[in-house]
Amino acid sequence: MIITVTLNPAIDMWLTVPALEKGKFVRSEKERLNAGGKGVIIARILQKLNMGPVVASGILAGRTGLTLEDYLSREKVPANFVFLPGFDTRLNIEIVDSTDNSVTQINTTGPSVSEEHVQQLINNILRISHADDLAVLAGHVPVGLSEDVYVQISDTLMKKGLKVVVNAGAQFVKPVLESSSDVGVVLDPKGPNGFQITSLDDEVELVKKYLKERPVLSFSWSNTENVIGMNGKIYHARIVNPNIRTLWGANSALTAGLVYGVHEGLAPEETISLAMAMAYYVARDPWALFDNPNPFDEITKLRDSIEVRLI
Repeated sequence: MIITVTLNPAIDMWLTVPALEKGKFVRSEKERLNAGGKGVIIARILQKLNMGPVVASGILAGRTGLTLEDYLSREKVPANFVFLPGFDTRLNIEIVDSTDNSVTQINTTGPSVSEEHVQQLINNILRISHADDLAVLAGHVPVGLSEDVYVQISDTLMKKGLKVVVNAGAQFVKPVLESSSDVGVVLDPKGPNGFQITSLDDEVELVKKYLKERPVLSFSWSNTENVIGMNGKIYHARIVNPNIRTLWGANSALTAGLVYGVHEGLAPEETISLAMAMAYYVARDPWALFDNPNPFDEITKLRDSIEVRLI
């Protein structure tokens, strides 16, 4: 089983407007709401592609938390969350301007979370998990917790025999890289990078430095190329003749493919090809994966556009 852990989930609200002008009244042309937060999105992708069993876990709060759980239920994603009293799960608002398809993002902060809440979550995960399950700790750490909270959670889960992969920004994966040699890491490149990466050569050197015993390691520096470490080896993957529309959700799709391959024991080349094709599919159209009744066939075709070679 794959268990996704999202400490700060969100309801993602997409609003398409005819034109976005500062200080003006505007009525949306189209609206879309769905369950969000990196780990939640990873769980939704895995469930949609029948890459389960998967459980979405984390911390929710208030009526918006209940709504998020309802969205997951509609997509048949099993959920096991800790609920906080007196707060509300956050909203992420994306406004699409039809004149140029630009996207303005407004992410709210979300509730304050304590160490006690994290311990409740860990206890929940230990109760439902088994040795050889895989946990994905994903997304931004909420207010109230230290940036190294993923180290604490990883240590506890790995003592039970779970594999752990962390998919988050640089400030949250750095403590994991420095304190552990066997926790997988997939960097979310959004926001400040935190690593001195200006070329693929830099990325190769970072993977060499930190790979060690990790099941997977990716810094995702480029939108069309990636250097990924698996099973002690380093691979270069690239999209041939890419046609990318947006990067929203692509890193979550990449992570979903990588953790599926790790959990199932697939060969590194097969895992990386699948994960890159999943990310590319989402980058071409972020809604196609959830709207298409059978997206896996199209993802399989896209694997012809992915080159993977051993470095």
